[in-house]
Amino acid sequence: MSSENPAAPTGATAGMPATTTQPDPWGPASDQARVVKTPGRMREILGKAWHNPGGRFGFLLLALLVLAAVLAPWISPADPTKQVLSDTDTAPMWLGGEGGYLLGTDSLGRDVLSRVLYGLRLSLFVGIVAATLSAMLGLLLGILAGWYESTLGKLLMRLADIQFAVPFVAVGIALTAVLGPGLTPVLVILSVWGWTTYARTIANSVSQVKRSDFVTAARTLGASTPRIMLRHITPSVLAPVVVLWSTSAGVLILAESGLSLLGLGVQAPDFSLGSMLSDGQVALRLSWWAVVAPGTALLLIVLAFNMIGDALRDAFNPSSALEPRNPELV
Repeated sequence: MSSENPAAPTGATAGMPATTTQPDPWGPASDQARVVKTPGRMREILGKAWHNPGGRFGFLLLALLVLAAVLAPWISPADPTKQVLSDTDTAPMWLGGEGGYLLGTDSLGRDVLSRVLYGLRLSLFVGIVAATLSAMLGLLLGILAGWYESTLGKLLMRLADIQFAVPFVAVGIALTAVLGPGLTPVLVILSVWGWTTYARTIANSVSQVKRSDFVTAARTLGASTPRIMLRHITPSVLAPVVVLWSTSAGVLILAESGLSLLGLGVQAPDFSLGSMLSDGQVALRLSWWAVVAPGTALLLIVLAFNMIGDALRDAFNPSSALEPRNPELV
């Protein structure tokens, strides 16, 4: 009698291979082996900046100011351009003023609170747009200056040195005489003025990055110069651009206010916080609140951008990180 082999698999026939059980690709084993995707580099940087107490305060303050500017048509108590000559130079209600004006009125009887809310809109718009345009221009010229550092780079850096040596007021007056006052000329002036800080910083970074191994490998594989600049150089120098943008936005808002204070910026019927300062200085002794209110708003804007810039600078600095950076982050 032949005994069956207990080790033989059931259902296996002669000449046919035994079937093996495959693991379920959707089972728990694959879940354990599945690689968890790490967060991106920018998400890590924003997380570090948010956990910075100063950065969190700056983000919240800027969000509050932007929200007030966006909701100005709905939360402003009066028309910002409406003149009530019977209520000129009325003190705020918390100083005993009549009429229920929270921040008083100016020398033409216009509600200061409404004008501050609407002035925030234009000042933030000018600062953010001018900072973005100057960052794009400075990034482009900085990459070119760093890549062609012995030829074009020397010319661009000399132009930057000349611009640094000339006061901003002189440049603003000269360009305003050519372009004329108004919102568009102000944006052009501020954008052209702000490129130098970006270009000098980025050019130094590019001159170091272009000697890296990954750039050499890209050249060896036949990548063109524009492709290397766009795909390899630009992502490596974005960190200082983000930090400089956050700080220069507040500086450019102050620069726009300075031009408007001199009568070279935004013209009526449009107005910004800087033009409100220009209007309020005429009757400063009678209605000082018409100057203090927009000045305080400018202070808060610059404070918010500077605190965000400091938090981003610390977040991009590896030595200031509380935990070691994950090398798998991209």
